Amino acid sequence: MLERLEIHNYALIEDSVIEFSDGFTVITGETGAGKSIILGALSLLLGEKTEVQSIRSGQESATVRASFAITPPYPPNLAAYLEREGISIEEESLIVSRTIKNNGRSSVSLQGRLSSRTELAAISKELLDISAQRDHQSLLSAANQLAVLDAYGTCMEEKRAYRSAYESYQALKNELEQRKQQLEQAKKEEDFLRFAVDEIAKIDPKVGEDDQITEQVRVIASYEQIHESLSSAIEALHGGEVGTSALTSLSLAGSQIASAAKADPSLETYVSRLESAAIEIEDIYESIRDYRSSMSYSEEELDRLQGRLASLQRLKKKYGHTLEAVCSFYQESQNRLNLSEEQEIWLSKLEKQIATASELMTSKARVLSEKRRSAAENLASQVEQKLRTLGMKEAVFSIIFSQVQPGPQGIDEVSYEICANPGLEMRSIKDVASGGELSRIMLAVKTSLAESDAVPTLIFDEVDAGIGGSVALAVADQLANLSRSHQVIVITHLASIASKADTHLVVHKEIRNQMSYSMIKSVKEEERQKEIARMLSGDDSSSESLGHAKKLLQTGRS
Repeated sequence: MLERLEIHNYALIEDSVIEFSDGFTVITGETGAGKSIILGALSLLLGEKTEVQSIRSGQESATVRASFAITPPYPPNLAAYLEREGISIEEESLIVSRTIKNNGRSSVSLQGRLSSRTELAAISKELLDISAQRDHQSLLSAANQLAVLDAYGTCMEEKRAYRSAYESYQALKNELEQRKQQLEQAKKEEDFLRFAVDEIAKIDPKVGEDDQITEQVRVIASYEQIHESLSSAIEALHGGEVGTSALTSLSLAGSQIASAAKADPSLETYVSRLESAAIEIEDIYESIRDYRSSMSYSEEELDRLQGRLASLQRLKKKYGHTLEAVCSFYQESQNRLNLSEEQEIWLSKLEKQIATASELMTSKARVLSEKRRSAAENLASQVEQKLRTLGMKEAVFSIIFSQVQPGPQGIDEVSYEICANPGLEMRSIKDVASGGELSRIMLAVKTSLAESDAVPTLIFDEVDAGIGGSVALAVADQLANLSRSHQVIVITHLASIASKADTHLVVHKEIRNQMSYSMIKSVKEEERQKEIARMLSGDDSSSESLGHAKKLLQTGRS
């Protein structure tokens, strides 16, 4: 519900704060007093493009700010915005504002945080609806027409069932498309992958093999140096053509210490240690001798190893920097080649699943469509009846269906159409020329949708255009009935409508220091009686006008 509207330096309004109540509110005033300014200010909050000319003369900017009373669950766009921005609504009050500057720029604030005009429009249209300016009438949108029909017909269960089937169908279609793309890509790469797999399989690399072969090549290439060094070591350990061996020296040393130990037993421990050393050196000698005997130099083996190493290096250059990467590429390539065969099988399965899902989706769509068509007949009948009471006695209202490709909302597209006068063709309500006629159509639709229309605040302008007498009274009654489920704000020139309102706001113009000012105030009791009298006859002081006004107010309250 719209609780408060603040307007600063907008057109003829310098500073005004308007407090709104729930129920039925009327805004009246003489022509030119500034009623349309209030409507223009509200339109700014619906995201309308700004005009620098609307800034009050001599001022640099104009600001419109509104406060809405709102409780969970929040409308979808608002809920999504609050979650996305991490904003909470405190004290059940949502504040939106818009400032326009004389340089043509504007700024938007939602709950104290800068936002965009697009966000403002999306959220505000969930909070209020203006039936006057076509750009802001929610029921002129085909999508909204379908949404309110679903709400009116309580189609939510059928809609959920269809949406579930539709999303499953779409998921399968998306999977099919992805697999087709994967298969197509795999086929494009198939020749290269088969060549790579064959090449790698032929060489059959093992992780770490290149390091092992590098070490083997290094050893074979150093055969002479190793053989010569080992031969020298063997001679040093066991004796050779020149010099005394280590083993001979240890034996001699042991004999001498053993002789000394006969005189000094404490030296016996060294005899034991030398014997152990001799045994260890003997073992080392035999191991080195055997190793040297096993050594062989083969030019062919060296060539083989070097050739193998070159093959491994070539694989690393083509398919990865390491043999581990090459082996990984090999496995991945095999998998992708196998994918082609598997994908063909999957494609066949998916196509069968999609056919089944399509049948289910179509079935659910038909159920939803049938319920919509039944609801549309009832709604159209109600709207026609209400139009009769609103002075459009010959009007024919219809909801026309056209079938479209399955989408998130089903297979239906609807158009609310009307023939206002006999002999004319049916036309979409968005093409109705008369603003007053359009407002009455909207009033008839909205009162029929009173329980299902989610927009809480409804604003009507021109609803009284070209009507009077009993029709005006019928319009007033419809507005009063609508105000039981919505906050209704009406700009009117008719006393019969104004007298039905719960709250009465009057706009008047003052001139001070050669400057014009539009002022808004709430009137009650005698002030309201005088305003109703003015609306009746243009004279707010004659006893006849005041008496008629008093009677009208008494009737309106009954």
